[in-house]
Amino acid sequence: MGTQGKSSTGKIVSYTSGSIPANLVSLAFGTYVQFYYTDVLKGNTEWIGIAVTIQAVYATVLYPFLGYLSDRTTSRWGRRVPFIVYGAVPLGITFMLVWLAPFPASHVLLFTAYFFVTSILYDTLFNLTMVNWSALFPEMFQSSQERAYASAWKQMFGIIGLVAGLALPRMIAQHIGWAMMGIVFGVLSIATLLTTIPSMELRRRRREYLNQTEAKPEDRPMPVLQALKYTFVNRAFMSFIGMRFFVQLGFTLLTADLSFYAKYNLRISGTQQSILLLGTLVVALPLVYVWGVIVPKIGAFAAEMSAIILFGLALIPFIFAKTYIAAVIAGLFIGVGLSGVLMLTDVLISDVIDADHLATDRRREGMFYSIHGLIISLNTPVQALLTTLVLVLTGYTHTGQQPASALFGFRFLIALLPMICLVVGIVFFMFYPLRKQQVRLNQEQLAMRNTVS
Repeated sequence: MGTQGKSSTGKIVSYTSGSIPANLVSLAFGTYVQFYYTDVLKGNTEWIGIAVTIQAVYATVLYPFLGYLSDRTTSRWGRRVPFIVYGAVPLGITFMLVWLAPFPASHVLLFTAYFFVTSILYDTLFNLTMVNWSALFPEMFQSSQERAYASAWKQMFGIIGLVAGLALPRMIAQHIGWAMMGIVFGVLSIATLLTTIPSMELRRRRREYLNQTEAKPEDRPMPVLQALKYTFVNRAFMSFIGMRFFVQLGFTLLTADLSFYAKYNLRISGTQQSILLLGTLVVALPLVYVWGVIVPKIGAFAAEMSAIILFGLALIPFIFAKTYIAAVIAGLFIGVGLSGVLMLTDVLISDVIDADHLATDRRREGMFYSIHGLIISLNTPVQALLTTLVLVLTGYTHTGQQPASALFGFRFLIALLPMICLVVGIVFFMFYPLRKQQVRLNQEQLAMRNTVS
């Protein structure tokens, strides 16, 4: 796919393989844990629901503080790295523990408490480890070409983790049980996270630490309120995060509400629906590399705009599709734009972080990645609210036969409403100031600064 810049392919593959556990355990947990505790283990629905809600609120509040902790913590290996090296094994173990409930559901308090405590422990360790792993990206890959190449690998591994996290848990559980599924996924997450460590070059980091006579200006901690202020008044970041929120919301609406469209508009089975989604991801998998070639040539801003527009155009056929084959073909076209959107996230946020570094003389990757995670996490409740409103307003009924208004509502949810979200995302992104020329200038200034220091 062209030159990779200064980093070897081995280093890039080692680092980006962390996308597998990032998606593997998070999707398995998010998709199945409530079902497991309420339907499989027969836990009290209300108590488990309350525990899930509190856990979700806790995770949202925790995000910025984890980012701040990441930015201000230094060690013999520099920043970020210790959280990954020492967090991989505890993260895998806590994921296993979630699926190993020792109390029967009849002991409601103990059963719910166990679920709540293990979920909180898992969620804390997951976010702490993954915020730091993500925050290493701009530091490790510093040119646009290098970032595009690394991001292509990262999204390839991410898609593998996504498919595995969604499809494999139930299949594994049917054969060896949910508890063993938790153990298998926990071990896989530990193994794949540990494969990222060679990319971090611990010996080089240790030598640099020993040779350092005084702290670098960029390592000086910024007060937490000041750090939050600088983050939320950053024009590039706010434009980027507004775009990301609405583009991700469009994708979330599509995937979350596809079941209604598949069942009532297309009248297809669950297996056929899985194939429909899988086709989109199969197309997206190789195309992340194509976008990796395009980005250095036209710049991340132009590439992102193109990807969003292609994504939106690919939604149009879903408004009219009446057959399974037509929907599958439309799904394949979605993969073209979606692959670009996925691949460009790390490239764009790295450019934002570089500009912030020049403005504040601080490296604040942790704060930016954690706030990004927080904002994106709000997609789920917003999607649930929008879906509920549309279902109610269009006359959705639990009976098998749906009125024409409800059938239109399903098409609206997976095509028209996501298209509206993409348009709003484009409007936000039009205010993004870091075009190709400015990004190159920022990278040159940072390279000169690093050479002098």
